[in-house]
Amino acid sequence: MSIDDFTTIDVDVLSFPKLVTSVESESGEIQLSLKESSKRKKKLTTILGRNGFPLYPHTQFLYAQLQEGNKNTSSEAYALLSFQRFLHLINKSYTSLTRIPEEGVAWMYADYLLDNLKEVDPTTNEVIKNPDGYSITTARLYMGIVIKFYKWLHTSGLFFITREKRPFEFKEIRLSLNQSIDNNDLLGHVKNKKKAIQVQTTDLMKRFPKVQSTPSHLKLKPMSYEDKDIFITHLKSDEQSSFSDTKGLMLELAIETGLRVEELVSFPESGIHYPTSDSEVIPFTIGPANGCKTKFDKQRTIEIPFTLMLRLHEYLHSDERIELLAKGLKRLKNQHEAKMNAKKEVHFAKGGIEENFKKELFVEEKNEHKRLFINNNGLPYSKQTIQKCMSDIRSLITKKHENWYYRVHDLRSTFATHWLRKHASERNLVFDLLVQELATLMGHESTKETEKYINFMNDRQAKLNFAARKNKVARSTLKNSLSLGG
Repeated sequence: MSIDDFTTIDVDVLSFPKLVTSVESESGEIQLSLKESSKRKKKLTTILGRNGFPLYPHTQFLYAQLQEGNKNTSSEAYALLSFQRFLHLINKSYTSLTRIPEEGVAWMYADYLLDNLKEVDPTTNEVIKNPDGYSITTARLYMGIVIKFYKWLHTSGLFFITREKRPFEFKEIRLSLNQSIDNNDLLGHVKNKKKAIQVQTTDLMKRFPKVQSTPSHLKLKPMSYEDKDIFITHLKSDEQSSFSDTKGLMLELAIETGLRVEELVSFPESGIHYPTSDSEVIPFTIGPANGCKTKFDKQRTIEIPFTLMLRLHEYLHSDERIELLAKGLKRLKNQHEAKMNAKKEVHFAKGGIEENFKKELFVEEKNEHKRLFINNNGLPYSKQTIQKCMSDIRSLITKKHENWYYRVHDLRSTFATHWLRKHASERNLVFDLLVQELATLMGHESTKETEKYINFMNDRQAKLNFAARKNKVARSTLKNSLSLGG
């Protein structure tokens, strides 16, 4: 579905921020501000509507998930984004329900998910039809989150499920007396009166095929050496009409180093240099120290191929990038000025005077992002832009190579499996002995996460050995039959 009106955005927030008051010494005006906190912020992934503002009440639901203990809200946000795009497509809202659940938008969305499932060959785990569709796992997850969204709307008092507006079968239950009300909860005034609901979703969820547990290594789809050559060749070709040289350089860096998309878009300019040694790879440290957003804020050292480091150094000092940086800085200054003007208007609207308005100065060092890769606006790329770029590239490549189908996260598994194959061959080691080194390069918390790559390569090697044995037996049989015939 090609709807670009809705999108997601990531914001770092506190689960339970606190307000503090202060008194302006000259005017005696009481001012509110957020209390500084040493607690670690969480990532709130939320949805922006067609007007560029966060969707209501979706954002409230997503924020509530963080308060309930979620580490982030990416899964919930992508599920509601899919639901919202579907609602926009059929020109309805989440409140478009009737007394018959099957006629409401929740059931319509279930129909939509089921109609757009990708088909997978269970024996090979290969996609055989509708590759851009939903997996069964994703469809079940999204439907479950939409159900959870409706339950939250009801218990929060923002939209009540009634006999006349039912997204699914349910029954009401009263809250027990020992369920206390949080006085700081903005919805506390309705929660002490509400009834909870118990959802009867069997009929709705039964429509989705059961998810067969697939070992994680069978879900991997790294590129073959031939498919990687096709990809790299395309990145350097003249067919880059749908993406820039910069994005091509980013994707090449991802497949050669195993960077996650979040790490790729926040990759730092600090440390990029002209290599003075002739080493095959150049060590490069990423993490909080240079602003790269690694998973769990874990610092690690990756290996950048020599020739790629040369091109990164050339890009860093290119005239085009320098011009874009100036453009981006100007844009940030304008945004700051607009923000200050808006604050000033609010200040005057509250009866304030010119002398008491304190304008925050634009500090260039504070606003400089220090990212290596920047877009045409002079600002960092978003994850969605890189994913869209990969989709565009895939569409172009499949015109010549119809079976070439890879996504952004396949670049990471390609790096891991190719690295294992190379080092196992060069150092005459079994794959299992390389697990710790690979875990360090990939930035895994433990080698448990790395084992899927080891298992993938062991499976692959076992299949190659089996094929070799079959060929040997076949050759021997043929030789004997020729000998007997002679």
